[in-house]
Amino acid sequence: MTLSLVQARRPRDLIGHLKKVRGYTVEETRPGIYTVTGDVFPIQLVDIRRLPEDENLWLKGLSNKLGVPAARKIVHEANLQGKGAGIGAYLEAIFQANAAAIWEAVKMGGTAVTFESVLEELGLIAKWEARGVAIGEAKAEAKALDIARNMLGMGIPFDTVVSATGLDPEKVNGLYERQ
Repeated sequence: MTLSLVQARRPRDLIGHLKKVRGYTVEETRPGIYTVTGDVFPIQLVDIRRLPEDENLWLKGLSNKLGVPAARKIVHEANLQGKGAGIGAYLEAIFQANAAAIWEAVKMGGTAVTFESVLEELGLIAKWEARGVAIGEAKAEAKALDIARNMLGMGIPFDTVVSATGLDPEKVNGLYERQ
């Protein structure tokens, strides 16, 4: 297990702290990648601004400063990987941090990806549909409870209230008990 900290700027203060206070060794092993030794876990610091884009597309994507060309490349590569690649969480993080760039990349075309397919791959469409269904069901139940209260106030029998509202008999019984 390695602890990786990704930043959009050189982690100068953190490096100073790790060297002076913690007594760790910090070495820049590649442009933008620092290896920290001396702790129980290996630590890696990543300055995404300094990473060569052609070698580190996926790491650079973790920034909220993703440009449209890089976003297009990521969307294209994600499409090539397919749904079985297990990169949905990664794509969701990139999408949330760089929605405008991703949207522009999709609008520009050049890939078989649509905005809807990106949302579907991220599982956002299913989440929104489920949220909409839950909200609709909650509103319908609240309305049915209001109707049941009104029917109760009119002295309509329990079985008729349950039948007319479609509510669970225990919920209707709870209304009877509260009255």
